[in-house]
Amino acid sequence: MKIKNINGTSQTKCVCGSWLKHWEKFSGQTVTYCPAMGCMNKDLVGAHVQKASSSDDKWYIYPLCSAHNQSTGELEVSDSYKLVSANKKETCEK
Repeated sequence: MKIKNINGTSQTKCVCGSWLKHWEKFSGQTVTYCPAMGCMNKDLVGAHVQKASSSDDKWYIYPLCSAHNQSTGELEVSDSYKLVSANKKETCEK
């Protein structure tokens, strides 16, 4: 799966405590290593992303390491992990 970061969202907060906790809660999954292809970093955050090359312009949360969370290009990531809606009205503020 290919995704791209939405940069400039670091000040956006969530009642789950962190965006990574938000992702874990609503995906039902956990992750140890960054799911970007070839990456073994463990400093994970819940990154705000969009699907790359898609008409879907929704915002999602996906676990990435801090370095990949700063990237500006498209990332090839594992599709074993779910994209979770970043829209709090659909998730933690429902």
